[in-house]
Amino acid sequence: MSRIEPSTNEMLDHARALLTSGRLVAIPTETVYGLAANAWDASAVRKIFSVKNRPPNNPLIVHVASLDRVVDAVRMPLAKPIESQLAAVSDLWPGPLTVVLPRGERIPDIVTAGNQTVAVRIPSHPVTLSLLNRCPFPLAAPSANRSNYVSPTTAAHCEDGLDDTVAMILDGGPCDYGVESTIVRLHESGPRLLRPGGVAAEVLAERFGLSVDTLMEVSANRQATKQLEAPGMMSQHYSPTTAVQLLYPGTTIVVPKNTGRIAFQKLADEEVSRYTVVEVLSESGDLEQVAKRLFAALRQLDQAQLTCIHIDTCSPRGIGRAIMDRLERAAAKSSEF
Repeated sequence: MSRIEPSTNEMLDHARALLTSGRLVAIPTETVYGLAANAWDASAVRKIFSVKNRPPNNPLIVHVASLDRVVDAVRMPLAKPIESQLAAVSDLWPGPLTVVLPRGERIPDIVTAGNQTVAVRIPSHPVTLSLLNRCPFPLAAPSANRSNYVSPTTAAHCEDGLDDTVAMILDGGPCDYGVESTIVRLHESGPRLLRPGGVAAEVLAERFGLSVDTLMEVSANRQATKQLEAPGMMSQHYSPTTAVQLLYPGTTIVVPKNTGRIAFQKLADEEVSRYTVVEVLSESGDLEQVAKRLFAALRQLDQAQLTCIHIDTCSPRGIGRAIMDRLERAAAKSSEF
């Protein structure tokens, strides 16, 4: 029986009641769908980890309704350098930006994987903003899928792999961005990009008065440590079960039997004929369209019982940086290629 419900006022009130009682609710955001729990309730948050089979060292993002509600997750007052950094980007909220700040006292260890910082954002999706305004607590919400699998961008995707512990899936339509939020750590020593996403690194670098290279100067061994600063930092992530090969410029393409192709723009008929199935994400190669449709195409081809999936690549600039980050992590386990 489907747990997908329309995002009516009645259903939003019911979702608030479920969350208040410690249940889990899948929610739409402008990036991907999230699996939400009361962020102040350690027992409820523990269910997220159980349902997703998520490793306990992988922290969660906490969603709040407004800048005034950041105090629900963050320790205040902020140090002056951090306060200035937040002021430089706070007008990007609501939106696909997550900032890592000192953790507030009401946020339990399980949310932050024991870190003394917390990842927080204000989503721009009207359904989830309405739900957050109804709740007296913030919502901890990673993507609503099995850990390491392709993130969901529709309500129907959320049903795949989530058990009956999820009480409701609120339908907010397809996600606008299709890739997760950008994560930036704000610190007295300076801001650092932890994960590229819906807000381009170039935009943030300009706000902070830094070069993109400086903004991205994070310890090279951060992914090798057991303690992750933020979600989305594992080397293997967003992965379909089908093997993936990325098609970099100059790659000699050998197409095995029963191979699918995800193309970033329209292909010549001769190229299409080499593949069992082809998904074209944008007729013109528009990377915003590519990002929006990428995860849905990955899921679709992963269910087509293919031998492997070939995927186009792009320059890692702007939204292309987030696309390539996701694709490289998705392909990390496909070492046979």
